[in-house]
Amino acid sequence: MNNFSRLDLNLLVTLDTLLAERNVTRAAERLNLSQPSVSVQLAKLREVFGDPLLVPAQRGMRPTARADELREPLREALESLG
Repeated sequence: MNNFSRLDLNLLVTLDTLLAERNVTRAAERLNLSQPSVSVQLAKLREVFGDPLLVPAQRGMRPTARADELREPLREALESLG
């Protein structure tokens, strides 16, 4: 978590969308981005948080325990900015 200096707001929006959609392709569509761009952003988020955040599941992806911990504080922070 010492990598927060490299974290930008767009990455947090992407993480919030990924946690909601649990699917990179659907998250990309919702964000009006390409699937490869969202995959790159997820890789950056994984590096920043030192956690996979979302892992493959039978249908889509499932959040890790760390991602579950981040979900509500992230949502609240983004709502306070909006």
